[in-house]
Amino acid sequence: MSLWSAETLRIALAPGEVALRRARGEPASRVLTTGERGAASLLLLLDDALSDPAWHSRRVEVVLSQHFVRHVLTPSPGKALSRIEEQALVAASLREIYGDEVSQWRIQVLSQPPRQGLVGAAVDESFAQQLDALLARHDCRDVTINPLVSLAARRLPKNFQGWWVLAEPGWLSLLGGANGAWQHFAGQPIDDGWAASLPELIEREAGLKTPALPAAVWVQALGIGAVSTPAPNTGDWHMLPQNGPARGTLALAEI
Repeated sequence: MSLWSAETLRIALAPGEVALRRARGEPASRVLTTGERGAASLLLLLDDALSDPAWHSRRVEVVLSQHFVRHVLTPSPGKALSRIEEQALVAASLREIYGDEVSQWRIQVLSQPPRQGLVGAAVDESFAQQLDALLARHDCRDVTINPLVSLAARRLPKNFQGWWVLAEPGWLSLLGGANGAWQHFAGQPIDDGWAASLPELIEREAGLKTPALPAAVWVQALGIGAVSTPAPNTGDWHMLPQNGPARGTLALAEI
C-alpha cells in the first residue's frame, strides 16, 4: 500500500502560522506557530509537518493569506492582449505602485473583457520557489497555490454586484465588481475594531470609483469570529456565513 494519500491536503499559510487540513482520516488538522511574521519563516514549520508520514499526500492545495499577496487592477487595455502582453501590463502597473521590487515577484494574471482592466496577483518569487521545492521534496506532485481571495470568492452570489469585504486575522481585502468583472481592489491591515469602521471604509473607496458601483456590500470573515451588521445599518449589507468555529489560519485551510 502506498504511504502517500490520494486525498487532497489543504495547507494554509499566514503570518506566524501554518495550518494543515484534510477532509477525512486522523489526524484531521494541525496548526503550527512561530514568532516570526515573514513568509519564509513558515517553510521550516511546513517542512517539519510534512516530515510526519501522517501528512503525506501527493495532491496539495496551498492557500496563501492575503498578507503575502499584492493585487493590482490595470487600466483598460482597450483590446485583447496576448498572455505576454497581459503579463507586461500587470507588471508595469505593479511597478508604478511598488517600484523595482516587482522584478522579484511571481505574477499571475486574471483576464477580463478588454474594456475592463486586468487583475494581477503577485507573491515573492524566492518564497514561491522555495515552497515549490519543499513540496516536491516531500513528493507532493499535484500542487496548486492560490491566494485566499480566489478561493473565498466562490462563496459570493452568482450574480454578484457591489462590494466584497474579505476579512482574515490582521488583514482586510476590499473588492468591487459589476457586470461580471472586478473593478476595484484595495487591502489594508486591521485590528479588532475593523467591523465598526466598515461603513466609513466603503464610503471612502466608493468615492474613488467612477462610475459608481452598486451599493450592496457582502462581508466575509474567516477565522476572526462572528461579525454583526454594522450599526447604524443604513446600507444594503449581507453577512456571508462562516465555515465553522475554526479560528486563525485553520479557517483559511477550511475555505
